Amino acid sequence: MMNERKELVDYRIGVDIGGTFTDCVVVGGRGERSISKSLTTRGSLQDGVLDAVGVNAASLGMSTGELLERTTMFVHGTTQATNAMLERGGARTGLITTHGHEDSLIVGRVYSKMAGLHERELVHSSRLAKPTPIIPRELIRGVNERIDRDGDIVVALDDAEVVEAVESLMAAGVESLAVSFLWSFVNDRHERRVQEIVSGLGRGLFTAFSCDIAPVLGEYERTATTAVTAYIGPKVVAYLEQLEQRLQGEGLRQPLLVMQASGGLTSVADAARRPIVTLDSGPTGGILGSRHLGKLYGEDNVVCTDVGGTSFDVGLILGGEIPMDHEPVVAQYSLRMPKVLVATIGAGGGSICWLDEGGLLRVGPQSAGSSPGPACYGFGGTQATITDADVVLGYLDPGNFLGGRMRLDRAAAVEALASLGAPLGLSAEETALGVFRIINSQMADLIGKSTIELGHDPRDCVLVAYGGAGPTHACFYGAEAGTRAILVPPDSTVFSAEGMLTCDISHSAEVSRQVTSPFSEEAMDAVSRRLERLERRLGEQFAAEGAVTDEVKFTRLLGIRFTSQVNTVDVVMEPGMLDDGGAELQRRFHDRYAAIYGPGAIMPGGQLEIEQHRVIGVRAIEALEFAGEELGDPDPSAARKGEREVCFEGAGYIPTTVFDGAALRAGHRIAGPAIIERMGDSVVIPPGNEAAVDTYLTIHLTASERIIPAPAQMQERTS
Repeated sequence: MMNERKELVDYRIGVDIGGTFTDCVVVGGRGERSISKSLTTRGSLQDGVLDAVGVNAASLGMSTGELLERTTMFVHGTTQATNAMLERGGARTGLITTHGHEDSLIVGRVYSKMAGLHERELVHSSRLAKPTPIIPRELIRGVNERIDRDGDIVVALDDAEVVEAVESLMAAGVESLAVSFLWSFVNDRHERRVQEIVSGLGRGLFTAFSCDIAPVLGEYERTATTAVTAYIGPKVVAYLEQLEQRLQGEGLRQPLLVMQASGGLTSVADAARRPIVTLDSGPTGGILGSRHLGKLYGEDNVVCTDVGGTSFDVGLILGGEIPMDHEPVVAQYSLRMPKVLVATIGAGGGSICWLDEGGLLRVGPQSAGSSPGPACYGFGGTQATITDADVVLGYLDPGNFLGGRMRLDRAAAVEALASLGAPLGLSAEETALGVFRIINSQMADLIGKSTIELGHDPRDCVLVAYGGAGPTHACFYGAEAGTRAILVPPDSTVFSAEGMLTCDISHSAEVSRQVTSPFSEEAMDAVSRRLERLERRLGEQFAAEGAVTDEVKFTRLLGIRFTSQVNTVDVVMEPGMLDDGGAELQRRFHDRYAAIYGPGAIMPGGQLEIEQHRVIGVRAIEALEFAGEELGDPDPSAARKGEREVCFEGAGYIPTTVFDGAALRAGHRIAGPAIIERMGDSVVIPPGNEAAVDTYLTIHLTASERIIPAPAQMQERTS
């Protein structure tokens, strides 16, 4: 399906919507790139997407329609789901659950007050509160039904009671409905019957059923995941369907593909059934792109850092693998869904700077977004932000923002920072340095929490810096975090969008069943049958999307833990691992457990428990090309634009050479202090540091005495 028009269409497009900018990258058949950024249009996100695509089309000398007609793949990551949760902007949602369990979503777990919060927010624990219910108590209905842990029906479902519950919720104005019954993941008969009843009523409700969304053990987590799906569903589905229709109306001949939080691509139709898979899909694209980049350099351990307009995201690649979070927390709700592990703080270019009640300077987590935006944007914002500090310090050129497409107001930035610093007796410049120091330390601290606190040494990792503000801060937070080296990709400002183009189409299915060792032959046969059923289900889904059997590769996994422990470890299933009482399965579990928690954590002879049965199906897409060029003269003089005064801590404002990033070529080396200006970002090289451009036009940043990792060509040239 993807290659039917290969002789006519030769572009791939990736679009990532952030809190401030919508990023777009267009990749040609030989790996050539065209990139753009447009302000995110919060009232109509489709406009920002089409604006960004239009800018790229113009740079390629064609109309938007012509570009879309020649596009083989259009991939999109959206913030709709995340924003709906963080801003409580989802649909009015009702919940039907088992009678007697109406308060499970509201009561939550004992840790609900603290879930997903930062240490700074946890200091005053007595002031913490559970998350504001996305479904208020008056929109929750309990119906009489009961299925036990073995799947046997103890109390039959009463159809009339279900109709009454649905009608009363409709009368209360709900737009969406979540259904979560006890033990439905063992026997989904009652939930399926509710599905039939609601469909028969023909009321146009968006519906989410736990047996489809999260067929897993854990009453609260299963119900929360289903409720969140229903809550965000109408807005996410409406947006994706409208965007696909608009793109196809403009000329796109291929289906729109959507980035999933689990790391693969899916169709709009599949995302419409399970919109929760789009949560935090943007940061996932950057991590997948970092893995692709790491492979080019033979680097298996990578710290992925994305500094956008509203947040700072950190992901990891360890041993070439991307760690997954099977119980992510979103807006203090603990969910049960596989998601690429990403740590986030509110520390982006638009993060607001403020003074706390004790008079201490703080940065974030609140953001000015794209409207009104930082003070320097000139859209009405008056509060100082990180971007304002970067402008005052000279790191950003007000006349060359977004390649000159947008001008910044330095005077407005100075005024905002002077106002902020006045109570502390600080000038605008001193306040800007304080903001810069604080935010870099916060970023380095999050890197430490994502590595050291999980048992990983950042000195064994290279750091990839991307996002619009990442290259500006990378040398500073990278040095403080202690990573081995820093890589800034050539398209770092749109790298998350570009990373989405390195993904394959994937679907997953899972179910919970508890199987405790010693594993009998009968139990192992039951495990095998469950995995086979899940694989058949995914095969049918891929076939409906036009895939042939040979195009899809399936991976079977079991989530296993020591009995009485909470966390499960995924073990990839291979032929023969269920034979002989699962002896090989247990050995693989011990190896995997030791790799994560250390050999001393193993309990020899400890009883094991299988809980999760999961199958992942992947339909590979042709690998994205990264065009390279021969290394040349290290002298970057041809790319020199000029010089300006830039402020560095301990040195003050000093003359700093400015280079045109578009004119840099493979082999160029630049000693700090210097700034490399590119469309959408500025790479800051402080005194005592240097930059080297490799064959892929990636910029390697390092302190002068440290070793720069590079492809073989550069190592040969510098040896």
